[in-house]
Amino acid sequence: MHVSKRVQSIEPSPIRKIIDLSESRSDIIGLHAGEPDFTTPSHIVEAGVRSLRDGYTHYTHGAGILQLREAIARKLHGENGIEANPKTEITVTAGGFAAIFAITQATLDPVDEVLILQPSWPSYSGFVRLAGGVPVPVSLQGPDFEPSRKMLEHHTTEKTKMIVINSPNNPTGSVYLRDCLSSLAEFAQDHDMLVVSDEVYEKIVFDGNEHFSLASRPEFRDSVVTVNSFSKTYAMTGWRVGYVIANESITTSIRKIHGYMVSCAPSDAQRAALGALLGPQDCVNEMVGEYAARRDWIVKGLDEVEGFRCVAPKGTFYAFPDVSRLNIPSAEIANKLLEEAKVASIPGSAFGAAGEGYLRFSFATSQQNIEEGISRVKAWRSKCK
Repeated sequence: MHVSKRVQSIEPSPIRKIIDLSESRSDIIGLHAGEPDFTTPSHIVEAGVRSLRDGYTHYTHGAGILQLREAIARKLHGENGIEANPKTEITVTAGGFAAIFAITQATLDPVDEVLILQPSWPSYSGFVRLAGGVPVPVSLQGPDFEPSRKMLEHHTTEKTKMIVINSPNNPTGSVYLRDCLSSLAEFAQDHDMLVVSDEVYEKIVFDGNEHFSLASRPEFRDSVVTVNSFSKTYAMTGWRVGYVIANESITTSIRKIHGYMVSCAPSDAQRAALGALLGPQDCVNEMVGEYAARRDWIVKGLDEVEGFRCVAPKGTFYAFPDVSRLNIPSAEIANKLLEEAKVASIPGSAFGAAGEGYLRFSFATSQQNIEEGISRVKAWRSKCK
């Protein structure tokens, strides 16, 4: 049987492999999963259940329920400073995955190059390859992992068509400053590139750090495509609802791709997402407050492990300690932690070469799991001496 070269060009996500392995073993403390451990808030669940009871079980408009798109437009205007026409510039997608897949399929041609700031979510490169494009890693240096125009210039060629930016960042926890992001967008404009701004962690920021949406600046409206999702903000990962904001021309193309992929996002999940936007937002603040407390616990604990250096993340629910002093590849350390300490983490190398020498630990889990996990890591290091 023939298997396409596109599929042969990618590997299954290394993160998914670890998740699947960990879920098959009851003795593992999971500090690896990239999703909230909270259940979806009750008023959101009720909105989804009500939609099923009321018979909203059919196809919706391919771009999403108009009422939801209008609510997203109001949210974007009030919270992000982005002006977007819900009829022509907003598309509701089957999660953030479908959003980015549709963007790359809609805008890239074979051999187009895409700059990806690394360490980064490994799926970005996979999406680019499946579109026939060429991912070009731009390695950032810790502990701040802050990009600059100079870094982009070094990797830019006449084939470069896109830059992918993720802030707040998975896995580093970095939150890029407004001036930094604007400089990257200006560079992209100067070189006629598209910027894909993945903002799914926008609400999960700490210590007074602020998320900034590039598309809020009028001069970037046509060159920035913004991706967001209900998954992280509202603990709705399984509902599969995301959205894309782009100019009308790009939106038309994105909708074509998304239509061929899934026709539309699930109708009940869209109604639940509408309930999320129209309902009380206290749940978001409560979850972020809990993440902040957990962050302090895990950073303190990891920083006490011999050979680990952990800088407090400014956003997301990931700690990204530097373990380079152990002089062991991160994949090997993660494997030893899994097999010997019974703690699941993600090796930094899963996020690109720039992530080597780091591990990603998720604190989207209970204080009890965090404390037990850190205790096991410390005990493992003591035995290794």
